[in-house]
Amino acid sequence: MGYEWNAGDISNIVTISAAALASVLMVLFKSRCSEISIFWGLWKCKRDPAGEATKADEEAPDEKP
Repeated sequence: MGYEWNAGDISNIVTISAAALASVLMVLFKSRCSEISIFWGLWKCKRDPAGEATKADEEAPDEKP
C-alpha cells in the first residue's frame, strides 16, 4: 500500500516544476552569450546580444539632469 497522490500534491509538483523551468528560461534569455546550447546540444540558439542591447538603448528615454 503506497502513498496516494491527492490534488494538493499534484498541484505542488506542477507549480514547483513550472517555477524551475521559468527560472532557467529567464537566465537563458537574459544572458549575453552569443550562442546558447542546452540539453547537450539538443537545442541551440545563436543570438546577437549587441543588437538587442542597442535596441533597448534606443527605446530608453534620455534622462538629462
